[in-house]
Amino acid sequence: MTTGAARVIAGTLDAQGVDVAFCVPGESYLPLTDAFLEYPNMKLIVCRHESGAGFMAAAHGKVTGKAGVCIISRGPGAMNAAISLHVAYHDAEPVVFLIGQAELDELGRMALQEMNYSKTFSDTAKLVIEAVDQKRLGEYIARAFHVAETGTPGPVVVVLPEDLLYGDSVSEIIPPVPRPKAGPSRADVERALDMIRNAERPLAIGGGNIKGPEATAALTKFAETFDIPVAAPQRRFHIFDSKHSHCGGRLPNRAPAELLEIMKTTDLMLIIGDRGGPSMSQNFTFPRAPIPDQPLIHVWPDAEEIGRLWHPTLGIACDSTEFLNSMIEAGGGGKDRKSWVKKLNDAHKNVMRWKPVSSNDGVVFGSVIQAIGDHLTEDAIVTTDAGNFSSWPSRFLHFTQKNDFLGATVGAMGPGVPCAVGAALSSPGRQVVAFCGDGGVMMTGQELATAVQYGVPLKLFIANNSAYGTIRMHQAKNFPGRVTATELQNPDFVAWGESFGAKGFLIANEAEVDQVVAAAFAHDGPSVIETRISLNHISPSATIEEIESRTA
Repeated sequence: MTTGAARVIAGTLDAQGVDVAFCVPGESYLPLTDAFLEYPNMKLIVCRHESGAGFMAAAHGKVTGKAGVCIISRGPGAMNAAISLHVAYHDAEPVVFLIGQAELDELGRMALQEMNYSKTFSDTAKLVIEAVDQKRLGEYIARAFHVAETGTPGPVVVVLPEDLLYGDSVSEIIPPVPRPKAGPSRADVERALDMIRNAERPLAIGGGNIKGPEATAALTKFAETFDIPVAAPQRRFHIFDSKHSHCGGRLPNRAPAELLEIMKTTDLMLIIGDRGGPSMSQNFTFPRAPIPDQPLIHVWPDAEEIGRLWHPTLGIACDSTEFLNSMIEAGGGGKDRKSWVKKLNDAHKNVMRWKPVSSNDGVVFGSVIQAIGDHLTEDAIVTTDAGNFSSWPSRFLHFTQKNDFLGATVGAMGPGVPCAVGAALSSPGRQVVAFCGDGGVMMTGQELATAVQYGVPLKLFIANNSAYGTIRMHQAKNFPGRVTATELQNPDFVAWGESFGAKGFLIANEAEVDQVVAAAFAHDGPSVIETRISLNHISPSATIEEIESRTA
């Protein structure tokens, strides 16, 4: 049966289970915008910038494990969204990007806003699908979801020529392809059990591919069954309850030395559900690349990734939950590790213990984090932008496995606000808190307008030290006393937030912290909380003065 091509695409999105999609409208895909009116179960969220729309779609993938959808116009729109493709690719998050294109008969003529997307996104997309045949539109969309969600998750681009969308199609609407879940082989199970049971000081690292309550519960049960401490990597700290007795700490970029020294005495590492990267591995030193210093079991759903970076003692290409359940079903056994677990857990608790400190150049951000912890719900969504300010919540904020802690492990600036909005709209009814620096919030903070428009009661904490803080820290280390190109002239963020329709709050000194944080959480709508933070206290482990004195 012939129907409008755009309706075939919208119908296939609906069949894939899409309930929300994020866009910046454009004339190159206007028929698709119109087709959404025929599918009231799908909500189309209008964003203020294509990077924001892409970050929101990536947040959907992070929270739900299902591909987020970002719809953007051709050329300039696509390039605005490029940063979110980069983040989704490096963070291994499933996103389907639907991007407009010039008309088919104009391609190759440098038509208005024409681009070669296959060439442009060859390094940041798992696949680029050029939709050139109206008879296969449903197939194109269904394939995009399948590729985005299987193996190593990631972004897939579907290119939609404008005249194709205005035309008719005989394509059928394609339902989801059943997702295969590979389990470990019997031989792999037996070898893994042997390695685990014979280890005296094993350490498990649970990664971002462990999604959902079944997966996180299996990780906890695995830790308890085998008496193994579990560490969480950069910006994935909700993977394991930070107050659990088997929590072995966190592995952010530049992990605390006192914790890392103990971790390095492990005699078996298990990386479960994490592809691996520079932050978690402390710049490829733990585990060391390419040959680790310790025996390594690496579990990841894509065989291509196993052994690409590290040479594991045992590599298992399977679903993380399937592996964990196989281990649990086999039972525990092995060495007595109670003292090992306690040693790491005690060090972790000491690292997370806030020791109040004051500064004469602003509020030390740790005091704000402590106050926030008193108001954070057990299933709150917390997002963070890139910057040294993020080291404070990463170190001192407790998370349960019902929380979601989102941020770009690749270190991009800009995800903080849009990821919070996207995650909240993808998982409605939950408390949502975002942390941004004064640099990053000026990049994508306009998505606060999207939060207000769609009723997201976002609590946005802006850490204002009038500087690009991370770069200032590196400047202090490499060029002490030579400050240049890092100072910022900022707006009044309280007035800025209120201009969008949010309630504005200011923390100017330590005496105001508890009262202002409580008032911001008590407000039933979006809140913007500006904190005038210390630039000197650049992170929980260092000050600018200390860094410069080391190189003096």
